[in-house]
Amino acid sequence: MTNKDTSEEVMIARSSFDDFSQPTAWRTYEIKCGERSFFVNAGWLAELSPYFADQIYVRKTDQKRYDMDQATPNEVLEFLRCITFCPMRKPLSVKNVSLVLTFANRFDMRPVQARCEHFIASNATSLSRDKTKLFQVTCAMSQCDPNSSTMSVLVDKLAGIKEEDLSRLQFADMPGDVVAEVYAQKLQKNKKAQRHQGAGDEETASGCCVT
Repeated sequence: MTNKDTSEEVMIARSSFDDFSQPTAWRTYEIKCGERSFFVNAGWLAELSPYFADQIYVRKTDQKRYDMDQATPNEVLEFLRCITFCPMRKPLSVKNVSLVLTFANRFDMRPVQARCEHFIASNATSLSRDKTKLFQVTCAMSQCDPNSSTMSVLVDKLAGIKEEDLSRLQFADMPGDVVAEVYAQKLQKNKKAQRHQGAGDEETASGCCVT
């Protein structure tokens, strides 16, 4: 692919994702984050989230706005682009999946959670190349489905990190039982490595005696 083709592809991709900055006849529900407002389809939010279904249609408050705290405008924009077809939905990636899953957990968006889990399960090896991303995804996944097979894979990947790198991670953000499982698997891996090391030393010694 030439540089020209790459540039055109990037331009097409960028133009395909809305910024949700302007209301339309069907996008009238405002999500306020800091100084920025995003306008979305209330029905679509309710389809994805029982939380928003309750906020918008059950309580039926006059206020057609939701104040999004504990997030930045750029994070909210990325999240909306990944859950909304406007005109197309932004794909999940190693960079954004933990962010999207964190929001999905917060608003009980089960279809989004399932989509994120499928992506994580299919890309666990790629995620493990970045220790910080792997940790973020594991934290988000622990809030979604801590007993899933995907969670087991993530815990195994974390347990494979070097001890000094593992100790630098912010485990206060992760449930205690998950932390315990990470270190339990780490201990098992260390014992297994020591057994292999011992077996290798014995074979070497035996070979020397024969010689």
